[in-house]
Amino acid sequence: MKARLLVCIFSLFALFSCVEKPLNPNKPVYVTIRTTMGDVTVMLYDDTPLHRDNFIKLCQSNEYEGMLFHRIIKDFVVQGGDPASKAHEPGVLYGEGDGGYTIPAEILPHYFNKKGALIDAKESDNINVERASAGTQFCFVQGKKWTDEELNEKELRINEIRRNWLFYKFQDRLKKENPSLATDSMKTELENKAFVMLEDTLEVLGYYTIPVEHREFYKTVGGIPHLDGSVTIFGEVVEGFDVVEKMTFVKTDKNDRPLKDVIIKSTKVFQKE
Repeated sequence: MKARLLVCIFSLFALFSCVEKPLNPNKPVYVTIRTTMGDVTVMLYDDTPLHRDNFIKLCQSNEYEGMLFHRIIKDFVVQGGDPASKAHEPGVLYGEGDGGYTIPAEILPHYFNKKGALIDAKESDNINVERASAGTQFCFVQGKKWTDEELNEKELRINEIRRNWLFYKFQDRLKKENPSLATDSMKTELENKAFVMLEDTLEVLGYYTIPVEHREFYKTVGGIPHLDGSVTIFGEVVEGFDVVEKMTFVKTDKNDRPLKDVIIKSTKVFQKE
């Protein structure tokens, strides 16, 4: 009986010792992502709370364990988080899975796609005008260094992306307000109305230019400037930059999937003392 009691007490102690310590809302939250190529630690931003809390929940519940970094493009991103990739089927194209949900966009102007940024993955603007993020997917920005001339070209691209997105967004809004505009026969009228709204909006917004401090970072450290203003950035790599760099050198197939799987082994959520 005594031995049984001791076993029960030990089991209870083990149970309580495994309970997650509540996070302090006044301190930054970090996550270490252990992979088959090394560890990467990110700091999550407090002013993107929907993405922060979603990522914390997924990491604390070990949802990422066994998932792949299914898309790696040198000078661009390392992307993972498709639940289907846990199957590790050779040659399969992963990237469609989002966990069955999306997260509303939290795109903030003071964040930019610098090297090491933690960003969302999402469908293209023409079918995702709200720019909602795939529930479980995320990317590490790698990118490269850019010259002033190249950054001027990226500004043009950012403005073109913004223009196209607004056009899609206004069409979507008009169709919701007047469903008859969604018919094929009304396509021209829909586009004309959306175009007027677009031009009026751009006249107010003006031409977007990359802020000086962001431009300097892109020139000296690197990143992906053309994504600025169109994706949610919800954290940044603080340790393991070398691991992200190493990942970008792996050999990939025609779909940018590594020939040798890069697997997420575990995730650890923590705060510094």
